[in-house]
Amino acid sequence: MGQGGQVIPNQLYEEMEALILQRFGEEWSSDKKENRRFLTTVTSVIETSGEMHLIERPEIQDGRLDFDLWVEYPVADVWDADELAFSIFTQIADDIFLSSRQVEERGVRYRFITGSMDCGHRGSLHLTGPNAMDLVNLYRMKITQGERYHA
Repeated sequence: MGQGGQVIPNQLYEEMEALILQRFGEEWSSDKKENRRFLTTVTSVIETSGEMHLIERPEIQDGRLDFDLWVEYPVADVWDADELAFSIFTQIADDIFLSSRQVEERGVRYRFITGSMDCGHRGSLHLTGPNAMDLVNLYRMKITQGERYHA
């Protein structure tokens, strides 16, 4: 719990993801054939985007598909970062869709879970590179009201 008894976004996302997996079962998002198909689809969507590209082959670990993406152009604010992520999500999301933004040390991560009643996929899009890092630094300055950020 965060201050004042509020759930912080990361915890809330994990609770909602657990609820979805409880409803559909762990196997819902662990079908290797379906995950490979989904990986191919997401990779194709990213490769046709002129705004970002894959840094390396996406990782598949514990049934999660994590995509590290190099952002090609400056990102002015979190709304721009959201727009980049959702330009991918609009092409890959299925009937069930949940996403959460996390500003991290090396960029902005969008955790997601999506699927249908039959199968699903879990993972993240991680926007990174100098343009994403500029956004992270601006974000830190905003939340610290200009105070220097110390890790």
